[in-house]
Amino acid sequence: MKLYLAHPLVERKWIREIELYIEKETGIELVNPFYDTERSDIKDIDSGIKTRFDPDLDYTGIVDNDLNAIDNCKGVVAFLNHERTIGTPCEMWYCMLKNMPVYVISEDVTMHPWIRYIVDKSEGKSFNDFSDFIKYIKENI
Repeated sequence: MKLYLAHPLVERKWIREIELYIEKETGIELVNPFYDTERSDIKDIDSGIKTRFDPDLDYTGIVDNDLNAIDNCKGVVAFLNHERTIGTPCEMWYCMLKNMPVYVISEDVTMHPWIRYIVDKSEGKSFNDFSDFIKYIKENI
């Protein structure tokens, strides 16, 4: 099974470590938009040449790339925390509209009405942490 891994850009480095662990533990493939797809902007952001909201970013290419990656997956795993993110909720919504399951991992927003709505409509599931998600995948997928 292949799932898209939606998460805030600023969390990408430690999320990458968890992603690789989840893949090893469960056998599923997680598509990380910051590492597993063509994203030349990440090098510019990491080097300080651009910011994550730089007006020169190829916003069309970034969004089209993410949507194409989602289209090639069976659903989305979305990590949400206190970091400001617009892309992750948009990716969740897109996935829900395509009738793909949305799995949300968050310590503090799983009971938010919008999160509950998306998870319910997509026939997904919410988890308080990554270990709960791993357990669910091992038992159900």
